[in-house]
Amino acid sequence: MDTNLENLSGLGFTPLEANMYITLLKEGEMSGYKLAKAIGISRSSVYAALEGMYKKGLVSKVKDEVSSYIAMNPSVLCKQLKHTFIANADEAEQQLMGLYEDKREERFTNLHGFDSIVTSVREMLLSSYKEVYLNTDFDLNLFRSEFMILQGRKVRIIVFSFASLDTKDLDIELYSHDDTACEGEKPSRIMLVVDCDKALVADTYKKRGTWLGTVTNNALFVSIVAEHIHHDIYLYKLKRQKGSEVVDETMKIDTILERRYHATEPNEQ
Repeated sequence: MDTNLENLSGLGFTPLEANMYITLLKEGEMSGYKLAKAIGISRSSVYAALEGMYKKGLVSKVKDEVSSYIAMNPSVLCKQLKHTFIANADEAEQQLMGLYEDKREERFTNLHGFDSIVTSVREMLLSSYKEVYLNTDFDLNLFRSEFMILQGRKVRIIVFSFASLDTKDLDIELYSHDDTACEGEKPSRIMLVVDCDKALVADTYKKRGTWLGTVTNNALFVSIVAEHIHHDIYLYKLKRQKGSEVVDETMKIDTILERRYHATEPNEQ
């Protein structure tokens, strides 16, 4: 197919409309009779198509003894089509999201095993079109191909980690403590949020030995995981600004969580 015809088809032109529009661009002002003769189509088909194109704003009518037509300026036409498409897409999004939210069920799916979790992470990454938040000590090269696809979509990828991670050639915002104590250690955890719509958490530790995780679209769960990753980044940035730990002994509230966290190594939980 001719490239011009293909492009116009992608903009919603019928094959006949595309052929007529391109012919008018090339030949200039033409009557329906001359246009029908030029493209080898019956006059009745051409006149009906011209009237439809005129109503859509694809051609302009020139009144003389016999009506003739000229193609709309391509620059003006494309701007008009973009505006119409965006307006229609915005309206459709609002209407369809209403149906989606009404019928969407919140689900929790349990994951078991490292391979299952890696597969789920890859699937979730590929479903993203806006933003990705990650908190992990995984080797990010596991997901390099997915990240490259997201780069093409201009998806913002934000990663927090205590470990030192390789992000070479990846367009990623990395906030890392570069903890050398984590070097050589096997990955132990991952938290992922895509488009603030779906979350995954998974981990393993020495006593359990196996990987377990959960994927859900539950709004509260997604918010909690997203906030956790954000707070890790906020504390990281505050620590860099102060040059020391932000949370000191005077700020602690003496809870089981605090005692458990400080009594174990990061990878042992």
